[in-house]
Amino acid sequence: MVRKVSDWLSQRMADTQLMMLLASLIVIFTLVWVLGDVLAPVLFAIALAYVLDGIVQLLTHCKVPRLLSVILVCVGALLMVLFAMLAILPLLTDQVARLVQHVPQYITSLRTFFHDIQTSYAAWLNPEHFQQVITGFSEKIQEWGGAAVSMSLSSIPGLIALLVYAVLVPVLVFFLLKDKENILQWGKTFLPRERSLLARVWRELDMQIGNYIRGRFWESFMVGFVMWLTYWMMGHEYGLLLGVLTGISVWIPFVGAAVVALPVLLLSFFQWGTADMTLYAVLAYAVIQLIDANIVIPWLFSEVVNLHPIAIIVAVLFFGSLWGILGVFIAIPMAALVQSVLIIIAERAGSVR
Repeated sequence: MVRKVSDWLSQRMADTQLMMLLASLIVIFTLVWVLGDVLAPVLFAIALAYVLDGIVQLLTHCKVPRLLSVILVCVGALLMVLFAMLAILPLLTDQVARLVQHVPQYITSLRTFFHDIQTSYAAWLNPEHFQQVITGFSEKIQEWGGAAVSMSLSSIPGLIALLVYAVLVPVLVFFLLKDKENILQWGKTFLPRERSLLARVWRELDMQIGNYIRGRFWESFMVGFVMWLTYWMMGHEYGLLLGVLTGISVWIPFVGAAVVALPVLLLSFFQWGTADMTLYAVLAYAVIQLIDANIVIPWLFSEVVNLHPIAIIVAVLFFGSLWGILGVFIAIPMAALVQSVLIIIAERAGSVR
């Protein structure tokens, strides 16, 4: 058995291209792991460049010069960001501040609701156990509220770094779009001449990551906007906040939708209590998620590599534990990269036999 394993490893080690591919993969993982915080603006700029590059390519296909296309797209993106900061961010901040301010009132209403349930169903519920559950749940909500306040206060020193990123990221995006081909040619100078495997993985990964990031961006925008518009028409006082949370949640497959369902239920209950509007708000969220899963995702991600749901969940858990929030957002592209490498290893092993 040991001899077979040794022979198999010797055959793999003799495959220079495969070793180069695995070495490149290890270098990428190590850089993101060790320098993730430092490279965060660069990674964010690359993600934005993927999103905007689709629009640039569309303009170039319409015979618009690439430099002019890049300038038009970047100016348009900056105007949209400026509009969001001036028109949407103040409303979002106001809703978050209102939520934090009303946390004690909401905890009181929850206790009253649970007390009514205990009184109505005293024959089926253990009063002491039920009271412990109520107390624990109330303390947890107070803890979350305190954490939100402390997080907002502790983030004040980071505003300077945020302002620096606000300048660096647009500059990085502009040059990534403008000098895309030059950057790729420069990167090829560090690779060996015989790089067919690396070129194959890069082509597959470039297509998959590009489609994935662009698809997730537009899915996030559409789902978040529809969520906000629906709750705005329903008169939900936290409609924008829930729309933003729903838009962010689409970047975390399966888990994100389940997590956001809780604030949807709680914030709707805090506003309307046990009235029918709370049920309608939850049903609206469920309908939007069903439309997203059965119509929007198949339409936007038809060309993205098909990963099994178990593989997606494992990737989210693994890369999330490895790189935190950054790992959660890049879990699927990393899983696609690993899948491509594993397929190539299996193919090379078959060819050796």
